[in-house]
Amino acid sequence: MMMERTSRGYALAAISAVALVACGNDGGAAATTSATGDPAAIGHVIGSSDAPVTIIEYASPTCPACKYFHDTVLPEIQENYISTGKVRFVYREYPVHDIDVPAYALALCAGEDKFFPVMDDLFEHQSGITDAARNGVLQSALMAVGERHGITGKDQFDACMADKDIRTRLADTYAVAEKDGIDSTPTFMFDGQIHRFEGDIRSVEGFSAKLDELLANAAGQ
Repeated sequence: MMMERTSRGYALAAISAVALVACGNDGGAAATTSATGDPAAIGHVIGSSDAPVTIIEYASPTCPACKYFHDTVLPEIQENYISTGKVRFVYREYPVHDIDVPAYALALCAGEDKFFPVMDDLFEHQSGITDAARNGVLQSALMAVGERHGITGKDQFDACMADKDIRTRLADTYAVAEKDGIDSTPTFMFDGQIHRFEGDIRSVEGFSAKLDELLANAAGQ
């Protein structure tokens, strides 16, 4: 299972064209921010702000390796580390395909309390969504996802796809990813150190071992 890689030009072009794939709307300018302060200030958070260890994931909803992590590894990590207050998990959007941008727009429009349920839905239907894009019916596939999470009807969907604030937010997150040196998905940052989804951390056991190491280091400080 290959990690997905992208380029700066491609990702920024995809963000500026957030509505192009689904609705054909014009793009807008995107702002940037710096990666300073609390890592949870940019991204979507699961877990306690008091957790001794914070991990950040940069991911794409159409990346097979990202789906594997979210289906296979994350549930165990959430049960054993996040829900127990040991680890805080921060998810950051990192588009690698043009489909990713309208998909992320949908998750953002649904609201923060529905972001992860929408992402679960996108990962569950990943193959169907990518097939829909190939067949020119991506809008219908994404509208079906939106309907399940409160974005009902074409007017709401079109308004979501045309929302320039969404493009700005995605561009902000991408600017932080660029500063962090991210170029593939999924990529993790364990207390500021980049780790690609390779080697031991591809398994629940290996990922858990890395977290145990970080927790031991945090306890010794």
